[in-house]
Amino acid sequence: MYLIDGEIPYYKTSIWGSKWSKCDGCKPVDVQRISVPGISMDKAPPPAPKPAKAQSSPQKEVIKVPPFDIQEIPDAMRREAMPVAAQLMTRWFAGELNYAPTGEDLKAERNQDGEPYPSTMYDITTVKMSWILKFERAKEQYNELIKNRIYNQAAISVLRERLVPYRDFIVPMKIWDICKNNMPILHRYFHFQRVNVGSSLAQKIDEFMESQFHRNGIPDDLTGALGSFNLYAAPADVKIDYVTREAVISSVYVYVKDSYDFTDEAGSVSQYLGHWSTKGVIVVPYHGLIQQLNIWSLYVPYPVARGNVRVKGNIYYPVHNKDFRAWAIKHQRGGDFMVFSDRKRCQLRVPIRIKL
Repeated sequence: MYLIDGEIPYYKTSIWGSKWSKCDGCKPVDVQRISVPGISMDKAPPPAPKPAKAQSSPQKEVIKVPPFDIQEIPDAMRREAMPVAAQLMTRWFAGELNYAPTGEDLKAERNQDGEPYPSTMYDITTVKMSWILKFERAKEQYNELIKNRIYNQAAISVLRERLVPYRDFIVPMKIWDICKNNMPILHRYFHFQRVNVGSSLAQKIDEFMESQFHRNGIPDDLTGALGSFNLYAAPADVKIDYVTREAVISSVYVYVKDSYDFTDEAGSVSQYLGHWSTKGVIVVPYHGLIQQLNIWSLYVPYPVARGNVRVKGNIYYPVHNKDFRAWAIKHQRGGDFMVFSDRKRCQLRVPIRIKL
């Protein structure tokens, strides 16, 4: 029933935990003796579900276990205190088919048909700056951005380029009005500085492996929702002196732009996103199995069981970026999309002054 007799450790964090904790009690499943072919993709996309395809009769007696469908991951995220991450993933499943085949396509926001992302693939309502700044690592980078980074010479040079076309304005400029209340336009034409926050779930798992699962590997709602992302700055209120052609920026907008996607780098192994079940997520490193199972990856590439395999949620399945892409191709649904937060307007203690 299992590939080895003994149990192997796995790592899990509680909602209130400060680090990953080592636990005992999971076993790599022998899929020849237990009917666990892999994470299911049979559940139809919302809103019109279809029945799962009937499985062929087994050639030998196997133990039947409750299935786990990839669309159950959002509910598992909610159990792991990741409500925003769950909301974004639910949106992905419900979306029209839309994905960037390569990293270059992703940067260009160009989909599988070689077309720009449709307007429906921009989310500007789910993520709020007030929520983002509840996380200390985001707050630290936000302070770094508005206290230091927007004043460095590189940022000033970019901002000058952004404002030169408006040097003849004789009235105070409201940048949001100029952008016609449109976040993509604000970003495209006016952002001038950025800072990075955090790591993606896959990056954090890699960090776990290399850091003995210390504090820097904890997944939380911010990790699940945005992973590694950027905070951007754009001017908000600008006044141009008609005589001296000096622009005075008295406030800036800070916001997030991020891509919600499952695109792997060309030629790379698909990113591992943890072992998932209806009960949540665990990470299962290879420790102790490299000899018994000839595993040379960083994690166990098999489903693992915690307790009675007949109980739903007791088998955890390895999940990768490629699984979401396979689901999208199978159902012709699943939309990668761009995420914009709302804008946080920051009044500057020291205005930025630029000679145009």
